[in-house]
Amino acid sequence: MRFGNVLITGATGGLARLVAERLKESHELVGADARSWPSQAAFPGEFVEVSYTHRKMADIFRKHRFHTLIHMGRIRTTSEANFHERYNVNVLGTRNLLDLAKKYGVKNVVVFSTFHVYGAHGLNPMHITEDQPLRASQLFPELQDAVDLDHYATNFLLQNPGIHTTILRPTNVVGSRLQNDITKILKSQYCPMVMGFDPMMQFIDQEDMARAIILAMRANHSGIYNVIGEGVIPYSHAIELAGGTPIPIPPFVAYSAASILKAVGMSRIPKHLIDYIRYPTLLSDERFRKDFNYAPLISCVESLKNLRHLEN
Repeated sequence: MRFGNVLITGATGGLARLVAERLKESHELVGADARSWPSQAAFPGEFVEVSYTHRKMADIFRKHRFHTLIHMGRIRTTSEANFHERYNVNVLGTRNLLDLAKKYGVKNVVVFSTFHVYGAHGLNPMHITEDQPLRASQLFPELQDAVDLDHYATNFLLQNPGIHTTILRPTNVVGSRLQNDITKILKSQYCPMVMGFDPMMQFIDQEDMARAIILAMRANHSGIYNVIGEGVIPYSHAIELAGGTPIPIPPFVAYSAASILKAVGMSRIPKHLIDYIRYPTLLSDERFRKDFNYAPLISCVESLKNLRHLEN
């Protein structure tokens, strides 16, 4: 039995493809992305290469009359795009998608944000709830687009109570299908550590994250939700489980060293991410577990060991 049409943005990403694979038997899918579709696989539905701000997006909404929008199209700071390009996609693109969702009668909206919007600070509370202020851009202006995307989605949620809108702020998502920053760092042979710091960290496996996204789209809840996996471990132990070697970096050169790590065989790390491997940024996902009857199935230890197994 087929249910309503679903639009998945950021469709070429590994996590978006996992979500699409899980939905292909029950939904008519359309994938949209400004990037080209990889030639080695086929999207399980119609794929459109398009900018989210382009007027062609209105034609896509008009043609398919989507029941659900899953917006996973945020461009990371480590992409080749400059800040202006990222802001155009992440903020103006999100605004256009949500405006079209309202105009064309979309019933469910899921926005994939990030826990990075909270910011990594030495004085963060032990378990950050969804009510904490978004302070990431105070120290790192390059995260302003991620914060503005989240703020715009929150305003849409508050102004449109008739549309079930869920904003997800996941912790570090890891998995073999992913090319995000933390996965690339942990899959590298050498992993940077700031000397004197070994923060406790949370992870969520790609499979659990895909399941959480689908739970969000199928439930009749609106709200902002942190999403985490099972377990909390020190960063040094995460490196060990993933099969990497920690490389200590003195704190006073950590930010300047971030831009040259690639030259010595380590994965490039954005400056803002230095603080996330320096200070603990631990989330509470009590709200998501309660509202969606969610519990992760894969421990963070198992997820990190899988990275080592697949790399070898």
